[in-house]
Amino acid sequence: MFFKISILIILAISSIEDIRRKEIFLWQILILGGLSLAAVATSIYDGSFDPWNLLLSLLPGAIMIFLSFITREGVGYGDGLMALAIGPSLGAAASVMAILIAIGISGLFSGILLVLKRAERKTKIAFAPFITIGTFVAAFSQLGVMT
Repeated sequence: MFFKISILIILAISSIEDIRRKEIFLWQILILGGLSLAAVATSIYDGSFDPWNLLLSLLPGAIMIFLSFITREGVGYGDGLMALAIGPSLGAAASVMAILIAIGISGLFSGILLVLKRAERKTKIAFAPFITIGTFVAAFSQLGVMT
């Protein structure tokens, strides 16, 4: 629970900076990665470590980084690195859920902006707030499942 709350605090800070400056800072990604490493170390210590779950939890972030490369940062590298950094602390199912929720909500938000003519097709929006919302929902929807 400590790791999830700590990650949500850093994600909230990252969201504010992403909205203001349209960038995610390296120190934020490093803290998120450090929290995930600590969560993995804790799971190794208490005997609940699952290497397949760890590998699968990295997949959403890896896919986002690949999309950043293909789209020439249509999806920012920082967003992919952020998803990669939070994956191990959330686990495979929750990290996939968090990113899918983030994509869905950002798509809905973007559609509303387009309909209201507040944005154009090429307008860049901050994705970190949506990752934060997705992570919040994914982390707390699985509290009964995860210990």
